[in-house]
Amino acid sequence: MKTAGRSLTGALIAALALAACQAPPPKPMETVEDTVEVSATVEKVDVLNRLLTLKTESGEMVTVEVDPAVQNLVQVNPGDRVVARYRQAIGATISKEAAGQPVTVDVEADRAKLGQKPSARASQTTNVPVTITAVDTKTNQVTFHGSDGLVRVFTVQTPQAKEFIKQLKPGDTVVVTFTEALALSVEPAK
Repeated sequence: MKTAGRSLTGALIAALALAACQAPPPKPMETVEDTVEVSATVEKVDVLNRLLTLKTESGEMVTVEVDPAVQNLVQVNPGDRVVARYRQAIGATISKEAAGQPVTVDVEADRAKLGQKPSARASQTTNVPVTITAVDTKTNQVTFHGSDGLVRVFTVQTPQAKEFIKQLKPGDTVVVTFTEALALSVEPAK
């Protein structure tokens, strides 16, 4: 009995020692994102014909037809600002569970409620599992293939991505997440 107890204790100590020696879990690549904003000032509103005359930041006058799906056009007044914000982001995570999984796409959209200033928002997030076939940290190139089987070579450029690829090895599955979002709003005159 004492021998079995010592063997079990020894096995537990050995297992804990091995677990302590294992490499830490891989870190996801920090998300790299960029946002662009453009705006124009409302000069004239023609609700009946659904037309907005806008003055761009460069002073150019533009008349646009407003889609019938846009609610609350009557809430827009001369002097208001029409603002468009576009955001894109990319990130990556090593994931054993994603091996062989299909590409997923999530789409979200919403718009202003009745009585509010017109606004709309739409976003799309695409998750693409890829299998790493080669990594060259000297040239910062990663070779991979997706479920389509096509081999691609990508040169990473940001410091975050260069750090991320140092932990990759052939055979790893990486989920690349790409997000695009567009928000349109009408903001009151200042």
